[in-house]
Amino acid sequence: MQYLLALLIALITTTAFAQHFELDTKILSPSQIEKLIGAFPKKGSAAEAEDFKVILAYQAARTAKDCALATKDIDTSLKGLFGGYNGILSDDEVALMDVFLFKAYTSAGINIYLAKKMYERPRPYDANNKVKPCIALEESYSYPSGHTLIARLYARILSKVYPERAEKFLARASVYSMNRVLGGVHHPTDIKASNILADYLAEEMVEGHDFVNELSSL
Repeated sequence: MQYLLALLIALITTTAFAQHFELDTKILSPSQIEKLIGAFPKKGSAAEAEDFKVILAYQAARTAKDCALATKDIDTSLKGLFGGYNGILSDDEVALMDVFLFKAYTSAGINIYLAKKMYERPRPYDANNKVKPCIALEESYSYPSGHTLIARLYARILSKVYPERAEKFLARASVYSMNRVLGGVHHPTDIKASNILADYLAEEMVEGHDFVNELSSL
């Protein structure tokens, strides 16, 4: 995933790419990110202790089946999130929306890359040896959650396109996000921060004139 995010940054800085996406690709400054989500809980704080309490509670209760489902949820593709076995989007809708959501994916990827580098929060298993992940380990920093940002941002935008399925999109994004905690690779406060970022980005994107025009052309 780090390679993909680096590639997206390289693409967005090229003239042709930037001219094509500048109107509806929302890239936040460090000060904007800080204002929106603030800092992660300090080491030794009550908030950090609560994070680990939740992670270890999931760890104690999870089953092999839970971990298998969480492993499936490493996939950040639109089909993996809302199509296929999840069945909220048909294969035809996935094919249609994959192109439509590329700008949202780009925004999510670049903003999460910038935020992770800015905060450099260790993963739960690096910060506490009691945490035993049951899914693949990540090489990137923990705060905020990239998987969550993509899932929540997609869910919010898809809810505008298919409002009758809004509840299903948001519920699926929530389960997907918490599987990152169950799997032991994210703190709950990583998830909370990404939900805040996703909601902000979604509002910025769906209120734009270009989004309205593109939506009406589907």
